[in-house]
Amino acid sequence: MNEAEKGVIGCVLVDSECLYEIYDKLKPNMFSDGFCSDCFTEMLAMYDIGIRVTHVELSQRLENMKHDKEDISKFLKECVNDCPTSVYVKNYANTIIDDYRARTVRNLFEHISLLPKDINESIAEIIYRCEELSECKDIRSKSISKIVDEQQDKYFLNIEREHITTGFSKLDDCLICLEGGDVTVIGARPSVGKSAISLQMIEYICGCGKKVGYFNLEMGEEQVFQRLNSRFSKIGITRIRRAKEFLNDEQERYRKANDKMKSLNLIVSAGSKTVSEIKNESRHQKFDVIVIDYLQLIKADRINANRAAEVGYISKSIKELAMELKVPVILLSQLNRVSERSETKEPTMADLRESGDIEQDASNIILLWKMVDDGSMIGLKVDKNRQGGLMKEGLSFVGDTVSFTERGEDFSETLKLAKRTDGFSDAGRTPFD
Repeated sequence: MNEAEKGVIGCVLVDSECLYEIYDKLKPNMFSDGFCSDCFTEMLAMYDIGIRVTHVELSQRLENMKHDKEDISKFLKECVNDCPTSVYVKNYANTIIDDYRARTVRNLFEHISLLPKDINESIAEIIYRCEELSECKDIRSKSISKIVDEQQDKYFLNIEREHITTGFSKLDDCLICLEGGDVTVIGARPSVGKSAISLQMIEYICGCGKKVGYFNLEMGEEQVFQRLNSRFSKIGITRIRRAKEFLNDEQERYRKANDKMKSLNLIVSAGSKTVSEIKNESRHQKFDVIVIDYLQLIKADRINANRAAEVGYISKSIKELAMELKVPVILLSQLNRVSERSETKEPTMADLRESGDIEQDASNIILLWKMVDDGSMIGLKVDKNRQGGLMKEGLSFVGDTVSFTERGEDFSETLKLAKRTDGFSDAGRTPFD
């Protein structure tokens, strides 16, 4: 094991603030030892969300990554004993970076073609990669041949591929899965259920063993707790907020809901933020999915000419975030009032509020609307799907427990029922009728 790598781990354990000195230049993938790389990854993740890096906290996180408890304790003690001061953290970091560069160059020459017929392309690739390496940048461009070599053995296998899905079966049949780099926009008017459906998706995704970053710019931590507890306990959210004592079996349901919430691998960040702040909080967390509620509340990192340009800039920045972190992003968005003027109140993606750029940047666009005035019947449609077809379905919504269920009938039958319930006329018929 590289002494410099142990030195960095020891320095940060002795003085977690020294991480600031190497934060921007030293990356986990530069470590040659996998265990040291995992240690540094968890240190960065703690630093990003303001948790002090300690021996105990780091040990617990590494245990969650399936490392042996005794090996963790022994290794961390050795790191601290070998490095009683943090003053050499930069020297250790520079040694690791130089070692990483040396390994990368050796690997480059081992795998590049030096045949005369390929030499021009090989020289160009060597120059490009060495330039990127000198600045410690990630190499993003690859030849199609290399991409084929990396990807070809992942398909047409008689095994179940691991997908990230939403938990809504008809929606998942349409989208197939949420992929890294995709931005899935969920658009609706206020009080239709954007936040509720995103929380239900979060619950399902976390239940599948995935880690979710939830950035709620509209609600505080207390409101997030109330909504999630209501979903798990089936105690009405109004009762959770107002009741002074438990009735019947509510106390047991409330306790079990809290235990279930604690088990979720969910990081919640509330309050107003810029895209840069969201990226900084997400960079080292290894999120499987990022959920942002909602786009129009995100602050711009720069001054723009008008609000439409500002929202367009934010939309593009979120797409860049998804691509850079290779994580699917679920982005909630408001709709304008135009959709409410139609008889069915069914929106289109042109109704996304304040910017047409959202339509262009999104990989998927999901729209929600009230099919009946009391909100108990909600329409859901995929209005854009870059990788497949479109669909519509009806959902039943229980507001007090903020929960959706898929209706079993075809959408045409749901629409007929909604028309009978609210008196919609045939003028609002859709192509799915």
